[in-house]
Amino acid sequence: MASVQVTTGLAGRAEPVQHTTDRGGLRWAGYSVAMRASVWFAQGTRFSEVMAGDVLAEFMRVCPERPFRRGEHLFREGEPATHLHVIARGQVKLVTLTPEGHERVIAVVGPDDFIGEAFVIDTEYYLLDAVAITDVVACPMDRDQFTQLALHAPAFTVRFAEILATNLVRCRDLLTHTLDPVKRRVAKVLLDQAERFGEREPGGDLVSLQTQLRHDDIASLASATRVSASTAIAELRELGIVDGSRGKYRMSLAGLEAYVADELG
Repeated sequence: MASVQVTTGLAGRAEPVQHTTDRGGLRWAGYSVAMRASVWFAQGTRFSEVMAGDVLAEFMRVCPERPFRRGEHLFREGEPATHLHVIARGQVKLVTLTPEGHERVIAVVGPDDFIGEAFVIDTEYYLLDAVAITDVVACPMDRDQFTQLALHAPAFTVRFAEILATNLVRCRDLLTHTLDPVKRRVAKVLLDQAERFGEREPGGDLVSLQTQLRHDDIASLASATRVSASTAIAELRELGIVDGSRGKYRMSLAGLEAYVADELG
């Protein structure tokens, strides 16, 4: 699994763009950076490993699994932020709208990742959309369920706090990634997707990745334009690191790691 990441949504461009949104009955005006700075999610938490045994069984009892079909929303921007969602299976994209009304992908999350602001920031509403890009199983947890776990399985709350504390240590590293050249940022996105959602081919370091992400989405995740992201992917193809297109890729993990480390870039 990829390194643990926590973000406050600063994966986007740094330019403050004045905008107004009106979704789910909620209307506000502000700067795009300020909004994204309030978006919370955690990746690579090792939740099922950390909570193994009786603690995980109690969590599953209190917070049972809920299925979502591909294309279904786990929640929408502007809806009351009532639950933290622990992803059990599948992939979810976190998206918001640009001032021009275009969809912007903030992150793609998968098994053991957390999404939802309910426990982390002082807000009454979700700040983005969470959309299943595959069939998904998640475990929603509201504050009452969290309190119940704290009372009947105190080890859960201790381990949950440890996960959050560990993740916070990674914030500084994540923020420094926004200063990387575009080509390295795109390579990091592809490496993260390959490590987390790809299937390793036998007899080597090649990984097959089938994804619903378009070049526009990869560009968004890398905080880049579509043209610069496509140029970076083309260069990775020329170097023999990436092959394929239209959501079906074969990638060399060693090649991507070397490129990210600036040995090839």
